[in-house]
Amino acid sequence: MLTPPQLQAICEVVAAGSFRTAAKRLGYTPSAVSQQISTVERTLGVPLFERSPRSVRPTAAGLQLALRAGRLLADLSATENEMRAYAAAERGRLRLGSFWSAGFRLVPTVLTGFLRDRPEVDVRYEEGDPQVTVDAVLEGRLDLAVIFEYGVVPHSWPEGLEHTLVREEPLYLLLPAAHPLAGRPRIRLADLRDERWISYHEDTDAARCLRHICAAGGFLPEVLFRTNDYNLPYELVRQGLGVAIAPELAVVDTSTSPDASGTRLVRLTDPTHT
Repeated sequence: MLTPPQLQAICEVVAAGSFRTAAKRLGYTPSAVSQQISTVERTLGVPLFERSPRSVRPTAAGLQLALRAGRLLADLSATENEMRAYAAAERGRLRLGSFWSAGFRLVPTVLTGFLRDRPEVDVRYEEGDPQVTVDAVLEGRLDLAVIFEYGVVPHSWPEGLEHTLVREEPLYLLLPAAHPLAGRPRIRLADLRDERWISYHEDTDAARCLRHICAAGGFLPEVLFRTNDYNLPYELVRQGLGVAIAPELAVVDTSTSPDASGTRLVRLTDPTHT
């Protein structure tokens, strides 16, 4: 099988009309170039050059091989550059997964900057909680995933995954704007033992987190409404049907004044609630 150095030698000798000049361009000795050409001629069983004391002239076979060799070398160089672009994340497909609030608040901005620098990358996005997206990464259906965990509900993620901490964020209490505690800058969970709670489904980390932090406050929450719709708790709270907790990424407004939706966001006193 012909090798790229042999093909390069043939192209250079045809272009230069001399073993010596071709060798100088390639950084070889004239004898090394001559040996490469002779090896190819023996392998193919056809003379590629007519040799004379002063020059070499390509035969018809030599000209045809040089033409094909030029195309092959160009394709090989293009392939190498393409693979380097893949290695530098400038080409290829990126399959990204993320949970809802990060997908809404973080991912669009990050992807915009990423694609500005790498316009030829084909990005595919899927939404899902960590229990779904982590499995997808392990199975090769996703390349990476933005996941979360609550400080009081830590996870032991499978081996073989690389983790990078993007941010830590506090938990907020979501109250109706007219709630008696809504004017406080911070609230202790112990002050909320008699409240009606809005939470997520029992098998979610958000629900587990609520149980943990309320237990630390000395009570178990009375959960009247459960939903996995990130928007519904705001409407239920706005209507005065209960209170809820939400991480910073999921909140609509982190100010301490009532927002237009009729809800109020207040920090919890315990800084470990993240």
